[in-house]
Amino acid sequence: MDATFRAGDETLAQLVSARREEVVQLQTDESDRLQNMEKRGQRQIKALRKNLSEDISSMLTGLDSASRESAEASTSNIDSVKARLIESAPSTKNETAVHPGLAGGRLIAPSSLGWFQPYYGTLHWSDGTVIWQGYNPGNITVWDSASGSGPGWFGTGAASATIFMDWWFYYTAPQDQNYNNTIYVPFHGFYILHADDGFWTSYEASASINLAATGYQYNYKPTATTNVFSMDSQNINVNDRFDGWRTMYYSDLLGADTAYLLVSASFYVYARGDGSYAELNFADGTANYLGVPWVYVD
Repeated sequence: MDATFRAGDETLAQLVSARREEVVQLQTDESDRLQNMEKRGQRQIKALRKNLSEDISSMLTGLDSASRESAEASTSNIDSVKARLIESAPSTKNETAVHPGLAGGRLIAPSSLGWFQPYYGTLHWSDGTVIWQGYNPGNITVWDSASGSGPGWFGTGAASATIFMDWWFYYTAPQDQNYNNTIYVPFHGFYILHADDGFWTSYEASASINLAATGYQYNYKPTATTNVFSMDSQNINVNDRFDGWRTMYYSDLLGADTAYLLVSASFYVYARGDGSYAELNFADGTANYLGVPWVYVD
C-alpha cells in the first residue's frame, strides 16, 4: 500500500518511510534466524539418528506418528476454544470507551499541553507488508498466530510472527524543557497458548505484547519499551481475554518547536513442535479490536 501525505507533512513522510525500512529489516532478520536454526537443527538431528541403535531409531519414528495424531486432537480443541473466545466480551471493569483522563466525570488537564490522539498510523503485517496506513487511525483489527511442527528438537519445527501497529503523534512544544508523555492504549482481544511437551520432544509456545515510544525533533530521541503481556512454557494450555487500558511513560527533552512521537504496539507469537500453537487475536468477533490510543503531554 502506497503512502500519501498532506502538503506540509514532509517530515512525517520521511519518518514513516524510515520506520518502514526498520520494520522490514526486523521481519527479515527474524525470518533468517528461524531458517538458520532449522537448518542447523536438521543437521544435528541427522547426525544424532546416525549414532542411534536401530531399536531406538525405530521407536522415535513411532513417536513421530503418535505426535502427529496428538497434534490433530490439539487442533480440534484449539478451534473450540477460539470459537468460545470470539463470542466472549470484556468485563465492565475493562471498558475503554470512557476517556482515560476522566476523574469524577471531569477531564484532568492541569497546566499541560493536553491530550492528543494519533495523527497518522501504519499497520505492518508479519511478512513485512503494509496492511493499512493513513491519517486519523480509528479502531484496528489485529491478529497473528504460529503453529509448530515435528518433535521440536534443536529448535526445529518452529514458527513465529510479529505484527507492528504504529501511531504517530505531533504537537508544538511552547518552550525549551523536558516533557512527560503518558501513553494509554486500549486493548480488547484474547490469547491462546498450547504446547504439550514430553520426554522425547521439545515443544514450546509463547506470546508477548510490547509498547514502545520514540520521540523526534531534529533527530531521534531514545526509545523506551514496556512489556504489557508475556507468557511462555514448554507445557502450557492457557487461553483468556486481554482487555483494558495499558499505560507507559515517556520523557522527552524538546525545544520550542514541533515534535513527533511514535508509539508502537508489537504482537509476537512463537510455537515449536507438533500441536504447539500461539495466537493473539484483536480482530475476530464484534468485541475484539485494538482501540485508538491517547497521549497526555505535560
